[in-house]
Amino acid sequence: MRRSSFVIAVAAILAAAPAVAQESRTNLYNKFEFSPSVTSVILNSNIRVDSEDGTVGTEVDAEDDLGLETVKWEPRFALRWRPGRRHEIEAGYQFARRDAEKVIERDINFADTTFNAGVDLHTALKTDLAFLNYRFAIISKEGVQAGLALGTGALLLEAGIDALANVGSDEVSYSASHKITVPLGSLGAYGRFLIGDAFTAEADARIVKLKVDRFDIQYVEFGAAGRYFFSHSVGLELGAGADAVEVDIDSKEEGLIKPSGRIKYSLSNVRLGVVLVK
Repeated sequence: MRRSSFVIAVAAILAAAPAVAQESRTNLYNKFEFSPSVTSVILNSNIRVDSEDGTVGTEVDAEDDLGLETVKWEPRFALRWRPGRRHEIEAGYQFARRDAEKVIERDINFADTTFNAGVDLHTALKTDLAFLNYRFAIISKEGVQAGLALGTGALLLEAGIDALANVGSDEVSYSASHKITVPLGSLGAYGRFLIGDAFTAEADARIVKLKVDRFDIQYVEFGAAGRYFFSHSVGLELGAGADAVEVDIDSKEEGLIKPSGRIKYSLSNVRLGVVLVK
């Protein structure tokens, strides 16, 4: 009797073993996901800030004219919440901050200040991206999820330029700064795929052309990522993305006169991070 019970128990364990081995460590419908990552950002910025009296400023190449780095390591954070099987909300923040010193080779008109060729400039430029995305899954199968994606957010630009010049026997310092928040939005599609019991792959593509108040905006963004999950709650993410923004800024806003200008900005990234699931 004991022997037959033992045989039955062993048989039950062996029968269950393949099912346990094949149990998926992840799925495409987690309730919460938090993804902190370190990002290698590749930046290209062209900025023009006109003076308050309407004088057109210089279109400044931040990398060539001001000596700012093209590639830099920065943090990125993203949080996803799924209130229903077909719905997802994602909020995140990509840091992009640089500073540099360079003797400029040409005159630069920035806002109401002129920086003459030969002066030593110290520049600090912040071009962080904040984003909020909503995704609706038209296809919501166990191994495939795909649908529409609506993105909103902002380009948080803050530029400060400090100059040190020699005037006769004296050194003279002067500076200029400008801060502006550019609203962003985009519409497109996304897809996600479950590969085996531990891998997922995903891709996003969105684009928009719109006018918001005094901002005439063209915005394109792409993203892709692969994830490997060690368990139901922890995974590793390798991703890449690209954001390109072109904004013409009018000088008028609700009867007020503000500096006009133009921003051409792109941020490409390759990131490595963790995924925490609940």
